[in-house]
Amino acid sequence: MKDYTKGKTPEMLEPFFPNEIFRHIIVSCFLIIVELIAVILIPLPVKLINKPDHIPWFLLPIYNLDKLIQNKTLFISLLVLCALLFISWPFLVSGKKYNLLSPNKEQVSNNSHVGYIKERPNLWQRNILMGVFKI
Repeated sequence: MKDYTKGKTPEMLEPFFPNEIFRHIIVSCFLIIVELIAVILIPLPVKLINKPDHIPWFLLPIYNLDKLIQNKTLFISLLVLCALLFISWPFLVSGKKYNLLSPNKEQVSNNSHVGYIKERPNLWQRNILMGVFKI
């Protein structure tokens, strides 16, 4: 990694916290103000989506799917199948070991104890072994 501080005096180097953070805050506020002015001066049309008034916005995808599939039996069957799949998904994948909370963990298996999880050390951590016994 290249050292950008070589050949510069401490007076030439500016600290990250107040200077760079304030620069980011000023640019973000400027962009938000530009966006607000654009929304006020150039408003979008009121009827952006052509939908019936009795359909709420959160049911619009289901309404569009209903219009796409003309057969009511197929439409209801598809909705029931999706709902059953959504409800049964945790039971379908219960046999697999997923470690979504910590991507630094990998499963280690040996003949005596299956299910040990060894954590790969990061640069700031030491090697840690965690035992998870599955009997």
